[in-house]
Amino acid sequence: MRLPALKTLALLLPAVAAVAAQDASSSMSASSASMTGSSTASSASGSSSLTSTATASASSSGTATSGGAASSSSVNPLTEKPPAAVPSATTTPSAMIPSGPLPPSQELCTSPIYCPGPLLQAVQLAGIFEDSKTFVDKATSKPESEVLDNFNKLGGGNTSNITYEEIVQFVDDNFVAEGVELVPADLGEEFVQDPEFLQGVEDEVVRDWLKQVHSYWELLARTTNSSSPSGVQCDGCVSSFIPFNESRVFVVPGGRFRELYYWDTFFVIEGLITSQLQSVVKAILENFGDLIDRLGFIPNGNRVYYENRSQPPFFTLMIDKYIEAYNDTSVLQRFLPLLEKEMEFWRNNRTIEFTSPFTNNTHNITHYKVDTSAPRPESYLEDYKTVEDASESGLELNDTQKAQLYSDLASGAESGSDYSGARWSKRPTINLTDTIPAQRFLNTAQQLPVDLNAILFACEQKLSAFYKVSGNGTQSNMTRANYWAQQAQARKQAVLDVFWDPSRKFFYDFNVTLGDRAPYYTPAGFFPLWAQILPQEFVNETISLDQRRQNLQGVFSGLRYIIDRFNGTIPASLVTTGQQWDFANAWPPHTYIALEALRNLPDSLSAGPQLPAENGTFALIPMTNGTNQLGQTQDSLPIQPIEYQPGSMINETQAGATDPNNPEQELNPIMNVGNSTTGESWRDELVRELANRYVASALCSWRATGGKLNTTDPNFQAVPDDVLTANGLNASTAIGNMFEKFNASDINAAGGGGEYEVQVGFGWTNGVAIWLGGQLGANLTRPECPPVVAQNTTSSE
Repeated sequence: MRLPALKTLALLLPAVAAVAAQDASSSMSASSASMTGSSTASSASGSSSLTSTATASASSSGTATSGGAASSSSVNPLTEKPPAAVPSATTTPSAMIPSGPLPPSQELCTSPIYCPGPLLQAVQLAGIFEDSKTFVDKATSKPESEVLDNFNKLGGGNTSNITYEEIVQFVDDNFVAEGVELVPADLGEEFVQDPEFLQGVEDEVVRDWLKQVHSYWELLARTTNSSSPSGVQCDGCVSSFIPFNESRVFVVPGGRFRELYYWDTFFVIEGLITSQLQSVVKAILENFGDLIDRLGFIPNGNRVYYENRSQPPFFTLMIDKYIEAYNDTSVLQRFLPLLEKEMEFWRNNRTIEFTSPFTNNTHNITHYKVDTSAPRPESYLEDYKTVEDASESGLELNDTQKAQLYSDLASGAESGSDYSGARWSKRPTINLTDTIPAQRFLNTAQQLPVDLNAILFACEQKLSAFYKVSGNGTQSNMTRANYWAQQAQARKQAVLDVFWDPSRKFFYDFNVTLGDRAPYYTPAGFFPLWAQILPQEFVNETISLDQRRQNLQGVFSGLRYIIDRFNGTIPASLVTTGQQWDFANAWPPHTYIALEALRNLPDSLSAGPQLPAENGTFALIPMTNGTNQLGQTQDSLPIQPIEYQPGSMINETQAGATDPNNPEQELNPIMNVGNSTTGESWRDELVRELANRYVASALCSWRATGGKLNTTDPNFQAVPDDVLTANGLNASTAIGNMFEKFNASDINAAGGGGEYEVQVGFGWTNGVAIWLGGQLGANLTRPECPPVVAQNTTSSE
């Protein structure tokens, strides 16, 4: 998801340090080991440009190794708020907090408290919270002017003389707990315990699990506090929360994500529609409409510190999903002007003219490029270290270069894939245990993103369709319908020219710095296919139908091999960088997009069996001039352990190999891909396999963290309390975690990496799971989950 920049397995808060000003190269340890397939921690050391005589500590999170998952707290993150008290710093209270050069004031972020400035920098560089987002989500307990006066008195009016004791006391005295703007929302009678979609889920284990996931909407639904919609506690008090015009319901992702998020919500809405929660969907759309009314676009989330950036623009497509589900075109009366306004934002602020090196044609291409020259407030400490300490990575940045790096950091967050070293960094593998070095080489604005342009194509098509169904065919509406149809056609030509690689048979980002398409295969390449953009190789009827079908299997050959080789769902890339949008993390939106890319294929092209693979499915991947679709050799890809045989690995060269005499028979059948049916086409086979891998990843990791199923199946009995306890969970409150991301190599584990702990809840994970139940319920089967192993004791299941 998401919003902050991502570091690795750590928060990179200053480690416990001595009060030693002479030690200018004090170590900054990364202590928050994340819930990946192995327990790891990262560290970065070297001279810091932050002037400090002492540093605050970061608390360790729980860890998990293969076969288990852990939580960093006994607090149930779905139902309970974290303590409001400011964490104490394990350092000398009289030591001075770090200080450094102050970034310029920002035109698009102007709050003197929640935007870059002396107060925010002092609090965030002090590192008194494990997560930089904690502070900027706190409302003030006093009027803004009084808070600013109180801050200006610290250190005798000199921000370089403020002590840890003073800054902790200042925050405690002037701010309240984060999240006070919101209260749980009552979904009322519209929420039913047994929605209709469950009837189509044939497997009782999957059905019971999805029924429980459906119930989580009640835990994630929020509305604004009617007595204080902005969370303010007094006249003149302020908050970072942007209120809506009315107090309406919405769904939060979960955990630290306490507000309404942009692109997450598209996948949430798919689940809400399946769960028969029409009024909730409508309320969410109205809330987004309020944000466009106020800002002219939809920000990353409804916080003032997000007002300089957006996220992948799915709003038009959310409207389309609502109309499709409920046949209610009346919403267009309000939303059509707002959709126009949002598209204008992307056209005026994020679109460039780009001349293709392949055809010499000039296109309008949209990219992520945030107008900022300062750290993101919710990731202030992390961004500040990345930029101001760039000399640790051999970079000497002038003010212009610092501003560009800050912009690239925010632009990566705007992409939603923050961060993928494979996509956004010029040196993605510079350091696999500390991601800050790779982020110093970000190249976000110079990377033209294929997924963004495919999304905008889909939006332009839908806008044209909306104008045709509204306004009773008036001339003005038909003029706009034609305009958007022309925009969509031009966008389609740009996508096919710039992003489609006919030799590798896949779509790739275009790297302006390299002057060529990016070398790395990522799920972003499925977005044009999801948007039904098909190259001429597949629609040109002068090519035989059999040849077109075979060529189209080549497009999905990389996906087929990934399913054969790794036991989870689609990884965010095949490059191990330590960033959370790279291997081994697998994200729900990517599975959804790949599934819809397959399901949107014309039936005439997707018929027929899968191609035989006598030597394994890697041999089917298109290759030209020594480079294949995946951009990697088979032996350079990440390995996949065999979960039931510790220390063993799969025979990757034979992954997906089929019987030479029967191409439908795999020599080593893979697990957790559902049950095949007679006459199944190659497309339907991939859909079934990928859908079941998602269920395996979500259900097994949920069960491994305390999820309990109503079944007599001995393989799905509850994990023993002593095992949960050994894995850092509170056995008495554990209800099973729906994680924001999964591990493609370990279906019992959550994903990991980033500058915040792995989040549970989780809006888009639940949405995609429920949507799958509604769309493919008859194809979903209970997975084979690996044993859940106790990590900290000798107990085992």
